[in-house]
Amino acid sequence: MTATQPRPRSVSIAFFCWLAAAIMLMLGGLLLVSSQLPIPAFLRGAGVLWIVSGAVLSFLAGRTRSGDTRFRRAAVALSIGLAALLALFSVTMGGLVWLIVLVLLIVATVLVLRPSAQEWYQPGDSPESDA
Repeated sequence: MTATQPRPRSVSIAFFCWLAAAIMLMLGGLLLVSSQLPIPAFLRGAGVLWIVSGAVLSFLAGRTRSGDTRFRRAAVALSIGLAALLALFSVTMGGLVWLIVLVLLIVATVLVLRPSAQEWYQPGDSPESDA
């Protein structure tokens, strides 16, 4: 990323999609963990997983928006993994919220991998050590 190039719109839209998905993941996880209903331990554990993954996704999305290629790759990898887990979870739970999060993750991943966004990210500009 050079200082003269403005951030592409697709990167900004991807950031807000990731942010909305992270918020929905954390809220859904909090609802699963704090429910007073007799919920199996597996679902409570999945709720903790959604909370942690939502927090990590929001962190990675913020770093991706600033132009770091390493965090973009990590956010894309986390999004693909979460998409697979959410697809399985939505089949077992049958919730529409999980499908909305799934769509947001896929949209953000596609947008950040578009050619205009890839041109904005330059691998030589990330603060990687050469050692």
